[in-house]
Amino acid sequence: MKKIWRRGMPFSPEVAPLVSRMPAVDEYRESLLRLQGVWDSLSMLGQMSGTLPDIGATRAAFQSLSEDLLDSLGRTLLANVAQRMRSQAQVAIDILVRNLFERTADIGFLSTDSQLRDAVRAGKSAEGIDAASLRALRARFAEYAAKYTVYDDVIALAPDGRVLARLDDSIDARATGREPWLAQALQGAPYVEHFGASALMGGRRALLYAAAIRVDERIEGVLCLSFRFDDEMHAIFSQLLEPRDRSVIVLSDARGAVLASSDPWQVPVGAPLPPATGAPSAHQLARFAGREYLLVHAAATGYEGYGGPGWSAHALVPVDQAFDTAELQDAMTAAADADDLLARLDTRELFGEALRTIPTQARHIQRDLSRVLWNGRLRPAGEGTSNAFAATLLREVGQTGERIRQVFEQAIANLHRSTLNAVFDEARHHARLAIDIVDRNLYERANDCRWWALDGVLRGVLSQPAGQRDAARAAAVLQRINGLYTVYALLVLFDTDGRIVAVSDPAEQSRCGELLDAPWVRETLALRDAQQHVESAHAASDLYGGRPTFVHGAALRADDGSAAVVGGIAIVFDGEPQFAAMLRDALPLDAQGAPSHGAAALLVTRAGTVVASSNTARWPVGSGWSVPADWQALARGVSASSVIHLDGVAWSAGCSVSGGYREYHAEGSVGPHDLFSVALLKLGAVQSQAPAAPLVFDNAATPPRGKEPLLSIASFLCAGQWLGVPSTAALQALQPPRIAALPNAPAHLLGMLEFEGLLLPVVDLGVLRGTGTATDPQAALVVVQGSRGQRFAMRVDELGPVFEVASARVQSLARPGGAQERLVSSHQRMLILMDVDALVAQAGIAALAVPDVTAVAEVALA
Repeated sequence: MKKIWRRGMPFSPEVAPLVSRMPAVDEYRESLLRLQGVWDSLSMLGQMSGTLPDIGATRAAFQSLSEDLLDSLGRTLLANVAQRMRSQAQVAIDILVRNLFERTADIGFLSTDSQLRDAVRAGKSAEGIDAASLRALRARFAEYAAKYTVYDDVIALAPDGRVLARLDDSIDARATGREPWLAQALQGAPYVEHFGASALMGGRRALLYAAAIRVDERIEGVLCLSFRFDDEMHAIFSQLLEPRDRSVIVLSDARGAVLASSDPWQVPVGAPLPPATGAPSAHQLARFAGREYLLVHAAATGYEGYGGPGWSAHALVPVDQAFDTAELQDAMTAAADADDLLARLDTRELFGEALRTIPTQARHIQRDLSRVLWNGRLRPAGEGTSNAFAATLLREVGQTGERIRQVFEQAIANLHRSTLNAVFDEARHHARLAIDIVDRNLYERANDCRWWALDGVLRGVLSQPAGQRDAARAAAVLQRINGLYTVYALLVLFDTDGRIVAVSDPAEQSRCGELLDAPWVRETLALRDAQQHVESAHAASDLYGGRPTFVHGAALRADDGSAAVVGGIAIVFDGEPQFAAMLRDALPLDAQGAPSHGAAALLVTRAGTVVASSNTARWPVGSGWSVPADWQALARGVSASSVIHLDGVAWSAGCSVSGGYREYHAEGSVGPHDLFSVALLKLGAVQSQAPAAPLVFDNAATPPRGKEPLLSIASFLCAGQWLGVPSTAALQALQPPRIAALPNAPAHLLGMLEFEGLLLPVVDLGVLRGTGTATDPQAALVVVQGSRGQRFAMRVDELGPVFEVASARVQSLARPGGAQERLVSSHQRMLILMDVDALVAQAGIAALAVPDVTAVAEVALA
């Protein structure tokens, strides 16, 4: 991919236009460019004086990695912002479409209401609907709107568009519905959906649902429901946007005209949005009202075959606010607590290949710089001179390299934290989506049972004496309702004794006469008015085959006007498939429609009982789930996230507590039956311990005093222990070369390598000393020479400092076999100064290096 240069660095095409708006990227860019400039100056001085090896290759590698790092940081920040916006837009349209799907069912059912049909039949006469019938019909509409509060008007129309009755009498009674959608309804469409300005609504825009009213199989009128569109969009926007959120979420029609906006001052209703470009899920840069925005589009996913009115949702954020430093710092601080987790985490699930290789590349480059500087510090020692200029120059180059390393580490850490924070944010998002779907669904269930409790036929049957009840007529009504509302496993009508009178499923007819004794039965019969209902605890129910579910109940009152309770209706929610579908719809899915990367979701009570699970084999319904302690006290409507460990795997767990919807569960205290949604996104396998931090040997604790004789030491790390040799014995640290293995060689002899025209044996120092082998194939190789000129290479883990120490402060150690090892201490670290001649003998290298590999092998294996 061709990159674009911005501010002295190359960036990917999607990032380049935004670099100037990314403070974090700009800050690291300036730091790295400044340090690289210092390094260039020092390198030039070193080359001019001949005191510094050429570090051009290392400098070029650092520059290349700087470019990759900054581009990765920019792409990650952009991807995280775009993903958050995409989630907001997708949830907005999908939640709305789910809501509108329920409206299509409502209009179909209410249009068959017996009281409504009787009134329309009367309206055909010259006299029209009489005053008493009109009052009764308006009261009926009011009862309906009191249950289904998503509507602000209910209207009955004659075929010619005349208003026969309506709930909202503030609108001019002369308003008519002579509009094209009326003709569609009169043609018998299951439902008609219309949005826009309507004369029927006094000229204001409205979202209307209409269906024909049939009397004796003839279409004699049209019923209209006016949906509280603006109210609903405000609720959706409020839920999705936090107070500090810079995003604007809008809804548009198929032509791109804005229908609703979370911030009408920025994006007003009626304004045309820029058309979508690129892939459907891609972000784009767009100019709107003289300001540049990041913009994402989201089409409706659809629900139960219903795709909505053809609308789309969009999220916009001004590019000058999209990468706000304060919000980024908050995210970094929140994710900083997970640094220990990141250190122990297998990040293959979390980071892409390019992102995972950056820290490894940085370590290799830093190791290469250490090798160059190590060799540079050996040169003055080898010459036996005190080269203050060379030492100063090497120190400055080393310090500059260290500062670059620190900038790299900080940028990489923030890159990882930003990615991790995005996963936590996504988990919370999916948890909020899940509980919102659940709350809205249960809101509809509460409405249904209360409305059906007003059915005239059901009330009439229960008002009859026990021996004279027309149970078959009641069963027919229940069957018709259950046929329209398939989310219920069973509808049950029962009398004041709790005895079943009728059921909706003919296969359950044998239950008639059975006595119900669950707590919700008594609670239902004790309800005081038609606005109240009962929701059972999520528990096993005989009405659901002994499986756990929710049962909603409402009381039926006598049809003689006495308001006496004559029984109740129970609606048994088909919880297992319905909740499973809700959780599945709330999870991220892959191209095959399966949960992405093993994502899972649960619905649990505050007490920890599993209500539903996307993985019932792992978390069966009714089983226990350990709710984290800090979640148990969460207020209703609050979301949180945490890390959960399951079988050695870390998961980002998002949690959202039910806050209700509209008047459903909108109030009430925290209780053990409150529902939690939990979304689990896989992070990766976790090691039991984080890799140990690199050990540092600080030689500052042993500064020379006066004119004490000094000993120069070349140090290195091997198997967690600091070792060293006199600098005069160290010839050079090598880049990991190709090593020719030797057959039947002892474990410590790795093979041979070429150095200055000679083939030298390569010894694994850790194996030779019995402390373990170096596992990193890029481990350092150090060429040393004994007092009689024997040369060989040692493989060690890391190079350390080349430093001087007062000879008097070096303690001798007696070793078996006459080896003369010495001990150097510094703060909490101890360094063993090894005897190279003793190493030659211990390794079995009895001859000098020779240009013939066979000869060396014969000597080594003798």
